Amino acid sequence: MKKVLAVCFILVFLSCHMSDNKNDSLTNNEGENEMIETILTRRSIRKYKPQQVERAKLDTVMKAAIYAPSALNKQPWEVRVVQNKEFIDKINDRFVAFARGREMQGSASRAAEPGFSVFHGAPTVIVLARDKNNHSSMLDVGLLTQNILLSAHALGLGTCPIGSVVSILTDPANKELVDLLKIPEDYEIVLAVSLGYPDESPVVKERYADKVIYME
Repeated sequence: MKKVLAVCFILVFLSCHMSDNKNDSLTNNEGENEMIETILTRRSIRKYKPQQVERAKLDTVMKAAIYAPSALNKQPWEVRVVQNKEFIDKINDRFVAFARGREMQGSASRAAEPGFSVFHGAPTVIVLARDKNNHSSMLDVGLLTQNILLSAHALGLGTCPIGSVVSILTDPANKELVDLLKIPEDYEIVLAVSLGYPDESPVVKERYADKVIYME
């Protein structure tokens, strides 16, 4: 009888201990799931190797991208994968001219520096547009973008969402650039993503866990 009571006491103690340390348990289990690991280890990359991304990997990333959910399955996006260096450089030159003399945020504030690249030197740029007549399209493109970021990371590629370049891609003065991208009239560009092989390993930045509140 004493042995039974002792076993019960140990089980109760372990149960309470595990309950009190549920966050530690979650942390320990995170590494056992490849998807969770991909999410937690993804970083925005701002330095790339010159090596171009292979078509097979691009196809995989794009397949994962368009499997993103969308309201009523409308898929209100247009995606352009640009690997033409001359075209990428042309967009960069227009952005540098636009940013000159303006107060820009983030890395765009260095636009006047020699050798600046709004795409951080990435050999591939993905341009994303949304259906202007679909009120859910901005959110849907966001979901599509997250699939791009995560699938690319899973394949050993780096990415960085770039919003600042939209300022020139939506400027009527640069309409010929949009025409080359063959974006439909009822769509508008909302984001670009740089893509390539990482040439840096950024450290983890603080996440604000206190912004998540459980209501039990």
